[in-house]
Formats: sequence, structure tokens, C-alpha cells
Amino acid sequence: MEASSDPCQWILEAVDAYELPLLRYARRLLGDLDLARDAVQHAFVKLCEEPRERVDGRIAPWLYRVCRNKAIDHLRMAGRERAMLDRAADPASTAAPVEADPARAAEQRDLAGRLRELLVDLPAAQREAIDLWCEGLTYREIATVTGHQEGYVRVLAHRGLTALRTHPAVRSILDASASSEQITTTSQRARS
Repeated sequence: MEASSDPCQWILEAVDAYELPLLRYARRLLGDLDLARDAVQHAFVKLCEEPRERVDGRIAPWLYRVCRNKAIDHLRMAGRERAMLDRAADPASTAAPVEADPARAAEQRDLAGRLRELLVDLPAAQREAIDLWCEGLTYREIATVTGHQEGYVRVLAHRGLTALRTHPAVRSILDASASSEQITTTSQRARS
């Protein structure tokens, strides 16, 4: 984030950049929008109390870690600590990509929905690593957030993605998509 004459500008930029991704993450952890908002707000309040020099260059993992810790506190207070990583992802929390072709957009939404369903079946640590990776964090940042070693985070993400990629439901969708693309390409070449 660039330096500015306003000392609070960097915090406002952080809110703009990370509020929604943190809210999605916290909601998936907690399963409750109000508690998720509280966890995100807590992270930004803590950021306001933190000197910029201490978090500069690592704002994303710092915010995710503070948010995660607050979410764990909420779950502990509710006596549901174990439920955190077993919570299902909310299908409404991820937006479908905008596509020019409505059929293609429907296929993408269908695939995303099926992947979210399959993601629930992964072990909790793999699910969390993939979730943070999908939010755009690097493996090093995920390691900082989760408290695991970076190499272990890479293994978790790899195993989780491999399990998703090789699942029969995903294979059939990907194979059908590949064959329809091949048919489209062939028909376009025939017209030329």
C-alpha cells in the first residue's frame, strides 16, 4: 500500500481490500454472519491499534490470523471449538464469474456448487488451506494464518486439490466440458 499524507489512509485501503474476503472466510468458519462481522470488525480494530511498521508488507496474513483467532474465540465461548473446521462452506458466499454465454455461466455455477459440496468432505486442515488459497493468500501467508509450516500447507493444498480433481463427479464434469469445447473448436474450424 502506498504512503499517504493521511496517517489513517493505509487502514482505509486495508478495509477496502480485505473486508469482503475476510467476511467470507469468517462466515465459513463460524456459519453465522453476525459473528463473522464481529470477527472482521475485531481484526480491523486491532489493525488500528497496531503501528503500521509492524504489519507493513504482511497485512493480509496478519488480518486473517487476527480474524481466525477471534473466530476461534467465538467458537470456544459457544462450546463448539471442534465445529470450526467441520463447518460447510456457504454456497451463497462465492459469486459466480460473469460470462457472456449463459450456458457456460450455468455450467461454471454448477461446477462451483459441486466443488463446494465435495470440499466439505475433505479433512478440515485441507479444506482450510484450500479456502485461504482461493482467497488469494500465498502458502507462506496461509502458514502464518494457520500456524503450520509452509511445506505442510503446500502438502495440504496439493492433497486437497488432487482429491477434488480426481473425484469421479469432477472428472465427469471436466471430461464433458473438454469434449464440448473440442466439438465447438472443430465446428469453428469447419466454418473457416
